[in-house]
This record gives sequence, structure tokens and C-alpha cells, in this order.
Amino acid sequence: MKKAQNIVLFLSVLIGIGLAYISVFNVYQTDDYFCSYATRKLGLLQCFIDTYTTWGGRYFGYSVNMFNPVFYDSKNIVPKIYPVFLMLSFIGVSAFNFKEYFNYSFKESIKKGFLLFFFYTILLVSLPEHYFWITGSNIYFVPAILAGILLYFIKKNKDTGKNIWFYLSLLLVVMLMGSNEILALIVWGILLVSYYQKRNKKNLTLVLTASVFLLVSFLAPGNFNRMGETEQGIIKWAKRIGLFGANTLYVAAKVLLILPLFMMVFEEELKKITSKITFKKAVLFWIVSLIPLLFTGYILTSIARQFESIIFYFLITFSLIVFFKFEKIKKLGWISLFIIFLPELKAFPEKYSYFNIDLNGENIVMELLTTDLKEYEREMNERVDIIKNSSQDSVVVDKIKEVPRILYMDEMASVKEEKTYVNDQLEKYFNKKYIRTKE
Repeated sequence: MKKAQNIVLFLSVLIGIGLAYISVFNVYQTDDYFCSYATRKLGLLQCFIDTYTTWGGRYFGYSVNMFNPVFYDSKNIVPKIYPVFLMLSFIGVSAFNFKEYFNYSFKESIKKGFLLFFFYTILLVSLPEHYFWITGSNIYFVPAILAGILLYFIKKNKDTGKNIWFYLSLLLVVMLMGSNEILALIVWGILLVSYYQKRNKKNLTLVLTASVFLLVSFLAPGNFNRMGETEQGIIKWAKRIGLFGANTLYVAAKVLLILPLFMMVFEEELKKITSKITFKKAVLFWIVSLIPLLFTGYILTSIARQFESIIFYFLITFSLIVFFKFEKIKKLGWISLFIIFLPELKAFPEKYSYFNIDLNGENIVMELLTTDLKEYEREMNERVDIIKNSSQDSVVVDKIKEVPRILYMDEMASVKEEKTYVNDQLEKYFNKKYIRTKE
């Protein structure tokens, strides 16, 4: 176990250093420009109202994005330091929880935080959108960190009985319900199970608060404006059932590939937890992961970046169930360690390529070895300078030739294509009528 921990810790530190280096070449992209444009044009209050009524109910996540600093950050500093700040925050919050729940020393807690960061990173469906796209990280990565803080506050409230921790927990619940729908459903499900296990006034207050603000998020007019109706009746329900099954199989397959290694690395923690809870209780908490999978099937959403919270939660809770019944599976951890660095498993045609399984290890290595990140940054900055300094209403720029694997990059439509949202966002931000790339 110690040998496996040391190897994974070494890899985690290397991955962290590699991702920090890649971040040096990160630039603003797509919605970063649009969020800044909308806030400057409408003001914070009107921008919030318009977003809630026409786009979606992520009242906290979208509000954070309204402060996107692209307009004031001419040196492109924030895209380079923000991802590293969030990664360190994840490790730090994880360390605080390991210290609080397992009474570890500060050094041991930091070590465990790095180990958890390793598994979180390799499970990501879209590492570029999760870590390096500022608008995306505020919707998907920041809430994961906030969920860790909520876990810490709840433990402090339980241990000290001081109401300040309970009120802080309530605040975090309100924020998380408006961060993104998937994590909101997971937190709501955990609170429901916690209240079922221990029915007291505080747990009831947390559940009711979560329920109210979950409805505030889900019933936003913007959510309904974006829903499209294509089929009706039995066909639509068949698609929903099929998509739920496909999504669940994807999540289960990705988790099972690294489950033995996770159990090997966190064997000590799993032993402590399983000694304090029953198998039934572990199953109840694992079932929470099926709620968002049912939801994504219902709204006909297939595997994408919003599934990352599900996969991570599925791994942690399912590892407890397996540890109760099949502890010896941890011996296969060395196979899992090898699998992590295999290339993407391309088993599906292009139309369904999002179901191909990728554990990110190979992508990170190849990004560092093969991508000219400095050239990519130069091309992107040159493009922005050309658009910004052009006196014409119509601007045509070169395509980006050095396209990274890990940094978030979504190319514009060319002069012979219909414009995409990328073109539209840049046109609005730079006040141009026409922006395209050369053919």
C-alpha cells in the first residue's frame, strides 16, 4: 500500500507541475469574452435577470462569471494563475477534510490531498474545459471545491456545536444549488440521505433549504427557453432510457478501470469508514449518484463535462461498497496504474466519440512533449491584437495552427461557413459586424 501511495503521490506532483506549466500559456476563450461583454453592456443586475430568464438557473455560477476580468486584464494574467489557484485550492480543501475526518497530521493531510487530486484529474471528461477554461471552471471546478468546504463546515458543526458552522453550511448549500445542476442534485441527495439517517432540526433545515433553492435553479425560465422538443411519447422515453443506460455504463466503466488503484491507495481510509458504517448505509449514499444520471437521461444529455461530478462521487461511494464485499480487488491496482497512461480508447464512431474512454494521463504527457505551447499562445494573442486594432467592421484572421490537447480551444467558423457562437461572441465583444477565419 505504501509503495503504491508513494508512486501515485510522485505522479500527482508531476501532473500538478505539468498542468501548472501548461497554464502559463493559457488565454481567454469564448464565453470569457461574452460574459465580460454582457456585464459591461447591461450591468450586473440586468445581466443576472437576463441570464436567469433567458439562459439558465445557475444563479451562483453565472453570477461569478459576470466578474470575468478579460476587459481589464490586458496582460492575460488571470488565465495563467487561476487554474493553478483552483488546483491548489482543491488540494488544500481536501487536506483540511482528511485532517478533520481522520485526525491526520498536516503533512499527511497534504499528501492525501495530492493523492485525491490525482484521481480527480484522471477522471475528468474534459480536462481543458474543467481546469483551463475560466468560464467553465467557475461552473464545474469551483463548485467541487465549495462542496469540499461544505463537508468541512458540517464536520466542524457536528464536533463543536457552534451555530456559526451551521450558518456557513447553509450559505454553502444555497451557493451550490445555483452552481450547476449535477452537483446540486448530488448535494441534495446526500442531505436527504443524511436526514434519513439522523433526523434532527439542523439536518431538516439543510434539506429544506437545498430543496427550495434547487427549485429556484431548476424552474428558471431560461432552462425552459433552451429546451427543445424533437420527439414525443414512446420514442422520447425510449431515448431517455437508452441514454440513461449508456451514460451509466460509461461512468461505471471509467470508475472500474481505476477502482482497484483507488482502493489500494486509500485502503486505510476505506477501512476506517467501513468499520463505522453499515453496508446498507454505504449503498444508500452510492444510490445518490443515480439521481443525476436519471436527470441527464430525462433531459437527453449524453456524456460531457457536466458528468465529472457524477464520476468522482460514483468512485468514492462505490469503492466503499466494493471494499465491504471484494476487498481483494485492490491487488489489481498495478493494472489500473498502467491503464491510466494508455491512449484514448476509441471504440465508437465519430458520431458517438464522446463515449470513448480517456483517463487523461497520455494527453497530459503528449501535450508537454509535442505541443508548441508558446507558439499557440503567440497565435492567439496575435489574433486578438489584429481584431482589437482593426479599424474595419469586418475582420478575417488566420486559423490557429498549433492546437493544444489540454488547453481549451474552440476555433471560429471560416469565411465559407455559417458563424458559430465563437464568432458571435467575439463580434459582440470587439464591436465588429463580421469576424471569420481564413479558409
